[in-house]
Amino acid sequence: MKPKVIISIAIMLVIILLAFNSLKFLIKDAKYSVYKNSCKTEYHQTSDRNIVLRVDDIQAYYLKNIQSMMIQDALNMNKTLSLSVIPYGLLDDKEITQLLKENRCKLEIGLHGYDNTDFEFQNISYKEANSKIKKGLKILEEIEPKIITFIPPNNEISEDGRKAVYNNGIKVISSGSWNKEFGFSVSTYDWGNHSFTDYHEILEKCWNELEKGETCIVMIHPQDYTTNGVLDYSKYTQYISLLSAIDSLNATVVTFRDLYYRDLDRSKILKIN
Repeated sequence: MKPKVIISIAIMLVIILLAFNSLKFLIKDAKYSVYKNSCKTEYHQTSDRNIVLRVDDIQAYYLKNIQSMMIQDALNMNKTLSLSVIPYGLLDDKEITQLLKENRCKLEIGLHGYDNTDFEFQNISYKEANSKIKKGLKILEEIEPKIITFIPPNNEISEDGRKAVYNNGIKVISSGSWNKEFGFSVSTYDWGNHSFTDYHEILEKCWNELEKGETCIVMIHPQDYTTNGVLDYSKYTQYISLLSAIDSLNATVVTFRDLYYRDLDRSKILKIN
């Protein structure tokens, strides 16, 4: 083979190799651009009267119209939400994935177990919890790279589960009312009596918590606003009324992320953004 031909082939191979490496970076950049370039996380100023609206069971395919309405209506009314997201199968649902990507900087995205089976983390071993958390984070980090909140299904988690959560870099566990700092204060559905909770009652319970100097954490599920698995507008108006009336409590709607970082210097917060 002639030297010129050999040199030409060598040059072509180098060009192909460089092009391949460039393509890899382009793919990586495209994958992460949604949270690298499009927005900056919004931190909400906390006060001495704080409310967290914790919306559980955000997931693929299930009640998508209600999930979308709840998120959009809250944002339209200048209220943020802490979303408890079930990672299993999430990325298969392009609509929900895009909804979360588009709004991730205005809301908090938390990890809600892995597949959200009943009492998934109640008696879990460290090994199994660690595996589920890592798999769940891998999925959610396609949307939000900084997950710091974990919400165990049914609000129950074993001690080994807690250790696994914290060892994976998560800072906050929000579970039941017994979880003093971050447990929910009131629910839009009374699971004991299997009845819907009127928003006036939620406001009253929040007021009492706030007067004691406690954060009021409201646990909400999209299915709370359904009848026979279909959106019930008479119930959904309760959600809108709750969002509207919260201002009467003279309180600030924040996220778990805001509460965790409230004592941190704001210039330091920017470093994790």
